[in-house]
Amino acid sequence: MSTAVKRRIKKYQIKKDYQTKNLKNPFFHSNKNPKPTRTIGLRFYILGILIVILFILYGLFFSPLFQINTIKINGLGRLPESAISQRLWDQTNKKSIWPLNQKNLLLFKTKEAEADLMSNFNFSKISINKKLFNSLSVDIEERPYAFIWQEQGANYYSDSKGYIIKDSVVNPDDLKKFPVIENQTTNPLIENDTLKIDQSYLTFVFAIKTATEKNPDLAINKFLITNDINTVKVLFQNGLLASFSTKNDAAEQISNLIVVKNQKIKDNLSKIDYIDLRFGDKIYIGNK
Repeated sequence: MSTAVKRRIKKYQIKKDYQTKNLKNPFFHSNKNPKPTRTIGLRFYILGILIVILFILYGLFFSPLFQINTIKINGLGRLPESAISQRLWDQTNKKSIWPLNQKNLLLFKTKEAEADLMSNFNFSKISINKKLFNSLSVDIEERPYAFIWQEQGANYYSDSKGYIIKDSVVNPDDLKKFPVIENQTTNPLIENDTLKIDQSYLTFVFAIKTATEKNPDLAINKFLITNDINTVKVLFQNGLLASFSTKNDAAEQISNLIVVKNQKIKDNLSKIDYIDLRFGDKIYIGNK
C-alpha cells in the first residue's frame, strides 16, 4: 500500500469516544449514596424525641401529679366551707380541652370559677390561685351586713353600697339589730343583686340612724322608700311617721323634730298622723 493511500485511511478513521465508556477507577470509591447507618440513626433520634414529648404530655395532663386533690378556703365567716368547695369540685368535672376535664390543675379555669361564685354569693372579693402540684387556694372577702332590705314580703341582707348578700337567710332577731329599709314604691328595686337606688338615700338613712341613736324617744322601727322623690320616711317605734328630705341635713331635721315633739306635740302623740320636715323651718303636722 502506498504512502498516499495510508494517509487517506488515517484521515477518515473514527476516533474512539472515551466519554461514553463506563470507565471505573478501581482505586476510587464514590460517596454519592449515604451509608444506611446514618438513616437508621436519624430515625432513632426522631423516635426518641417523640417518646420524650409523649412522656411530658402524660406527666402534665394524664398522670396523678397535677390532679387536684385539695381545696383550701380562707376568709369565710358566715358560710360553711362546703358551700364553696362543692361548687369548685363540681367544676373540676367539666370539660376543659377535649377529652380532658378541669380536674387537672393546669386546665382548671380560675376566672370561670370566680365568676360562678360571685354570681351565686355576691362576695365583696374573691381570688382563686393554683398551688403546685395539686391544690387550689381560695381567698374570700364577705360583704358585711349594713341593713336589711324588705321588698315584696321578703327580707335581704345588704351592704352599705346596696349590694344584696345572698349567702344566708335573714335571721328574725337581726330585724332589731340592723336598720330595716322597706321598699314601698310600685316597682321592685333589686336588679342583678344590686339595689336600683341612688346612694344618697342610703347615706341619708345612716345619717338619720346616727342622729337618733342618743335619743331613746326616737327609736326607729324602719325606714320607708316611697314614690316621693328625694324623700325618706321614718316609722318610729312610738308610732310616729316623719318625712325627711335627702337634700337637707339629717341632723338638722332631727333637731327640728325634737323641738316640735317637745313643744307642740308633747303628750298628744297618739293624735298625730305624720310630721313633714322636708321644707326647712316650715314643718307640717298631720292630725288623725
